Amino acid sequence: MSQFAALPDPGQAQTLDEVAGCLRLLKAWAGNPSYEAIAARVNAVRPAGEQVGKTTVVDCFRAGRRRLDADLVVAVVEALHADTGYTIQWRQALRVVSGETRAEAQVRVQDALPPLQPGYVERAAFAPAPVTVLSGMAGSGKTRLAVHHAHRLAADRVLSVNLRGSHPDQPPVEPGAVLDGFLRLLGVPGQHLPHGLTALAAAFRARLAGTRSLILLDDAVSDTQVRPLLPDVPGSVTLITSRRRLGGLVGAAHVPVGVFTEAEARAFLAAAVPEIPAGPDPGAADRIAATCGYLPLALSLVAEHMRRRPGWTLTDHADWLTERRRTGRLDAGVQTALDVSYRSVSTPARHLLRLLAFHPGRTFDTPAAATLAGDPPLAELARHHLLLPAGPGRWALHDLVRVFAAARSADEDRRADRRAALTRLLDHLIATCADPDELAAAASFAAAEGWPDHAARLERRSGR
Repeated sequence: MSQFAALPDPGQAQTLDEVAGCLRLLKAWAGNPSYEAIAARVNAVRPAGEQVGKTTVVDCFRAGRRRLDADLVVAVVEALHADTGYTIQWRQALRVVSGETRAEAQVRVQDALPPLQPGYVERAAFAPAPVTVLSGMAGSGKTRLAVHHAHRLAADRVLSVNLRGSHPDQPPVEPGAVLDGFLRLLGVPGQHLPHGLTALAAAFRARLAGTRSLILLDDAVSDTQVRPLLPDVPGSVTLITSRRRLGGLVGAAHVPVGVFTEAEARAFLAAAVPEIPAGPDPGAADRIAATCGYLPLALSLVAEHMRRRPGWTLTDHADWLTERRRTGRLDAGVQTALDVSYRSVSTPARHLLRLLAFHPGRTFDTPAAATLAGDPPLAELARHHLLLPAGPGRWALHDLVRVFAAARSADEDRRADRRAALTRLLDHLIATCADPDELAAAASFAAAEGWPDHAARLERRSGR
């Protein structure tokens, strides 16, 4: 049995020493077969004149090499894990390390769907169209939802790929690299692959003609990345997930993926940690869900934390989470996911997001945002699901995005600049706001932040 939960990723290798290190990890993952056994497996599929000895195979695993035989390394990989998509990934990684191509041209393609993950909670159903885009904020469960629906569909051909649109360390994948890998999986020999994106896309469509094909394109970055990968043949179904609204895909069905409902969050926790008692607070599970903003990723990470704390009740976990939120701390996994989305928008959009974290109301309109940052790039933030629609002309921040953005403001904004922007906002609310609840919230905010004059004026306007 493997001691690693996942295959080593050759895409992380930048040097020959790192390639050799990844190969050693793969050997351990495969159960540490002897070098003699690996050499025997390699020779079993090589012509008589190309047999290799144990020493030659051992050299592939050693650090300090100035060059590696790429074909032999790939043969060793195949001997340790005979998966075509994984082998393609190694070939691409070796080309990147040797300087033949860039990291964008490296990708792992598969001719199967990712496995179903335990703990899935049934959500709102959708009927897959020929092209369906599932979009939503980081951590909303888009991939799990797409995979779950994909497993329900019948198909002659299945292809899937992670396009790395929001990978924290690696660049988004070039569509030509995906088509190269897909065509190889479909049986096209490397020497017969056409050159150029247009020719590759045409060959891909021709190969799938007359079949019921199912394509899963996970974590897309843009319309441009996705468009060449659409089979566009009768009987094909393509499921796409993205943190962005891929509005340029004309004719696609667009399915927004939000956070859990209260009932879905409760069902998720009941299935994920059924053995944990509620403790003195019977509403602890609901408190946990609310503190996580009903975000599936956040709830999954909290469930993992629960499993590592035997003896804790749900009440203990709810209290622990409340304290973390009070101090502005997020789980590292949520922090990373939101940071990738944050870094993907423009500098003005980041600036606005940081200031919006301090808006005292649950929702806000465009004029209020304009007092904070001039011409506010609200549409850009919405395309990346860092803002949520909250009614005609109004917007909202998810609770965890608000916590994240406030922390970034503490690191990136001058206190005087932030104070000046918020003063403008409070003046705007005093002059224009007619909602008593929003005015009362603004008054409480102004009092807590040390603006007694603004607080008094807002209180008078609220009538409380």
